Amino acid sequence: MSSKFIKLLKIKKGIWYFSLFLILFSLSGILLSSFYKPIKKPVNLGMDFVGGNEIRIERICNESCSEITTDILLQKIRDISRDKTLVNNIRLQVQNDNKLISIRTPFIKINKSEELIENINEIIGPLDFGSKNSRSVGPKLGKDLLVNGLSSLAISLVAISLYLSVRFDKKFSILALTALFHDLFIVFGCFSWLGIILSVEVNSLFAVALLTIAGYSVNDTVVIFDRIRENNKSKKYNNFNESIEVSVNESLRRTLFTSLTTLIPLLTLILFGSYSLFWFSIALAIGIVVGSYSSILLAPSFLIEDSK
Repeated sequence: MSSKFIKLLKIKKGIWYFSLFLILFSLSGILLSSFYKPIKKPVNLGMDFVGGNEIRIERICNESCSEITTDILLQKIRDISRDKTLVNNIRLQVQNDNKLISIRTPFIKINKSEELIENINEIIGPLDFGSKNSRSVGPKLGKDLLVNGLSSLAISLVAISLYLSVRFDKKFSILALTALFHDLFIVFGCFSWLGIILSVEVNSLFAVALLTIAGYSVNDTVVIFDRIRENNKSKKYNNFNESIEVSVNESLRRTLFTSLTTLIPLLTLILFGSYSLFWFSIALAIGIVVGSYSSILLAPSFLIEDSK
């Protein structure tokens, strides 16, 4: 791409202000989630990390299922349940046009779980017991998964830092890492907001998504930084700023096409995939969009030198 489609010199401050807005938006979500009573953590941790039981069961309906809200259902369970403490720790979701009931509880024994299902069957039944799908994660296993997920992310970031320090000089390496942390922070912040607004929980797949985004973001940034370094060495351009702008425009088509070809299958998963992969796909899609933005615009803009 020979023409300068992106005028990086002119929009540099706009890029910085936009990234500052994204960072403040993410930070406010993380802080609000940390003080939000139902969560009290930077992000809403799912059963994989905190342990517990999850039961998913469908209602038997002739044409359409009668509407039921989680608040009303919880109140009715409280009225007939013998274990009031358990009821206070139940989290319910009604999905698929009031047909699918998702129940989350702390780690409990099988008889307690069956009693809870019988209570729900009495309130909004009949339930299709053949559709029942349950899983449980002990509190120790959940804690181990959380520690392992954080350790994997930390080790990956250290490895990426070492790779960048060998591949580029100090300035390029620091800026590539800055763009990487910018991308991860924004994805994390978006899921903090989703946890507050839609009660979205993050599980082990979210940790996988963050690792994937980290590799994707660094790859795009390395490609553009390599082009900047090569063009600067060629001495074909009047100054370093012009070399940066030309390099970004030369890499633009490749980066956009790569991002689009990755987003297309993700969009298919979001629209037609199973629910278990829905938020994983959303996380990857947000990360790819933000990562492409930071690689094309943010990271190169930091390299631009002020005119004297």
